[in-house]
Amino acid sequence: MRPLFLLSLTLLLTACPPDLEVAPALLLVEDFSLSTTEGQGAPTTEITEVWAFADEEFIGVFPLPARIPLLRVGTVAIRLEAGIHQDGRSVTPDIYPFYTSFSSSIDVASGQTLDLGVLPIRYRDETVFGFIEDFEPGRGRTFTEILAGTGGIRPQTDVVRSGGAAGAVELGDSNRLAEIATGQTFTGLATVPINVWLEVDYRGDAPAVFGVIGEQNGIAVRVFDPGFLPRDNWTKIYFNLGPVIGSSGLEQLQVAISTLLGDERDRGTVYLDNLKLLYFPPQ
Repeated sequence: MRPLFLLSLTLLLTACPPDLEVAPALLLVEDFSLSTTEGQGAPTTEITEVWAFADEEFIGVFPLPARIPLLRVGTVAIRLEAGIHQDGRSVTPDIYPFYTSFSSSIDVASGQTLDLGVLPIRYRDETVFGFIEDFEPGRGRTFTEILAGTGGIRPQTDVVRSGGAAGAVELGDSNRLAEIATGQTFTGLATVPINVWLEVDYRGDAPAVFGVIGEQNGIAVRVFDPGFLPRDNWTKIYFNLGPVIGSSGLEQLQVAISTLLGDERDRGTVYLDNLKLLYFPPQ
């Protein structure tokens, strides 16, 4: 007769379910590719991460090129969002709200590797372009109001991010501070929730900040916050203007740029290209 403890152990082992763990599948994403239509400007981007969802469950944020583990088998609905850094700061990663997501239903097997390559995206249909300034010849200029300094933003063709021209702000001993604002005044951008962003391609050897200006009860209001440090190569920054607009309290405002030449330099130049003001229509 089998001892009682051995019998109990036998029953316990035979009652255990089989191992349900599966090796994860891997999704490989190389990058995102933005396509634009007429009136949307150049498709320059600075997408640094992918935000991944499976069956509407958040999986995580993965730097590009990405290897995304999937602990699922069978048909899975995936959604991949383009991730950027607000104001160019690594501590503020976010999904860029104006780009479409990449969505697909895929059949997943344990241990499988699925290479999705470069994912196509575009601007969302509801995106409003407040302005696009690419400094190309034959088009009207956007930043036309000179608040400080001389010369404003000069179109030039020597240092260009895309197309045939870009803007330049030239600084020197007689022009150490330059501030330029849009000639157009914008209304309705302060409607809560404020979702207003400014895209900027830049390079240069002087720092600059962006903000808004206006007048409230006869008093001039100026609020600047997002900015960038000197860069030797072209870089795109996505400025979230929501906090600036909200703190200004302005119902009517202009977008402005301010750049200051440091004491250690005699001359400097800030190059700008593909400036886009984007927002969603009020709800």
